[in-house]
Amino acid sequence: MTHRPAGRSATSTYLIRLAPGGHMGHLRLVDGLRAVAAGLVLVSHVGFWTGASSIDLVGGFVARGDAGVAVFFAISAFLLLRPAIARGLDGTGREARATARYAVRRAARILPAYWLALAGVLAAAVWLTGGAGGPAKVAAHVLVLQGYTGDYYQSFTQSWSLTTEVTFYVLVPVLGGLLTRGLWRRGGSRGVGALVAVTAVVATGGLLAQAVAAAWSRAGSDGGAGVLATSVVGHLAWFGAGAAVALLAEGHHRGVGPLATRPALLAVWRSRPTLVLLAVVVFVVASSPLAGPRDLTLPTAGQAVAKEALYAVFALLLLAACVQDPPPGTPADTVARWGVTRWLGDISYGVFLWHVVVLQVLFEVTGAELFATGFWWTLYAVAGFSVALASLSWWLVERPILAAARRRTAPAPAARA
Repeated sequence: MTHRPAGRSATSTYLIRLAPGGHMGHLRLVDGLRAVAAGLVLVSHVGFWTGASSIDLVGGFVARGDAGVAVFFAISAFLLLRPAIARGLDGTGREARATARYAVRRAARILPAYWLALAGVLAAAVWLTGGAGGPAKVAAHVLVLQGYTGDYYQSFTQSWSLTTEVTFYVLVPVLGGLLTRGLWRRGGSRGVGALVAVTAVVATGGLLAQAVAAAWSRAGSDGGAGVLATSVVGHLAWFGAGAAVALLAEGHHRGVGPLATRPALLAVWRSRPTLVLLAVVVFVVASSPLAGPRDLTLPTAGQAVAKEALYAVFALLLLAACVQDPPPGTPADTVARWGVTRWLGDISYGVFLWHVVVLQVLFEVTGAELFATGFWWTLYAVAGFSVALASLSWWLVERPILAAARRRTAPAPAARA
């Protein structure tokens, strides 16, 4: 079984430094958004394995939990491209060590926890099937290239998105340079507006790629269509959603761009409840047949495009609601200040990495029947064990390695005159 599930990314840095004159450096609600995205991914897989995703209207909501991958990709694009956008708007230069620092920190964020989970996946594969699938398959997973081979372990099918995420990481320095230069040349308001328009065009290219992939699959593709559909090109709309939010947010902080010239758009941007409500409406629409089948049945080109576009809008709206610092005393501020919000954000990557292998082992140990077992008890068990493993991964592996990477790549103190 190879369910193309929601993935993650990833995710993303926990601290972001804003440009001079910018705003708070840690976006607390983004931690909560990562946790929401991880929860959506987990629910979608439990729904698929138990068969709950095929049940009536509620099954549609469960199945569309794979929208969490769009949220993760949008978060990554927002956080990683925002510094380049700030540099372009402020006309500041770039540190000589910036690319090396970026590479080290990205590797520290993704690889140690990933390799730990992969060890668990390989152990499960040996236990359940008697082997790990051969050196080529193991090597592809060690190097995070499985998204290009299409050959996954049953308990690691969600890892297609990591290939996509890492590919995006490689492109970020180039994309950042283009954004910085584009804003330098065009200036504030014109530059932001023009690049938002370019982002929309690029996102449309991603939708076209999904249409091509769907048509190719229905024509009998032996794997190329799947690689295209799950690639960076296939998900340009999801990454574009994050880039668009970064452009709008940075422009808004400086009083330039579409939010400075369109009062109606600014009113929606400032209304967190409106953004969340719109996201819910989009999710409900995406849960309908408009976005295609809930199982592994091949979608039409139109359904693939509709699903991709709806997920992109869903991610954009939720991210826009979370990148603004909540006013003190509001419900959003209360949620942002909860320690559990930060903790769930910290372990969200681990939950993503571990939940499918937990699901597979749970089915094996309990003798649960695929596509015909209880949804709620399975959800509780998978969530509980995944959170426990993710917490251990965070405290014992991810947190200390990230701290060491930050120390080693910290900018040297300025020399005194």
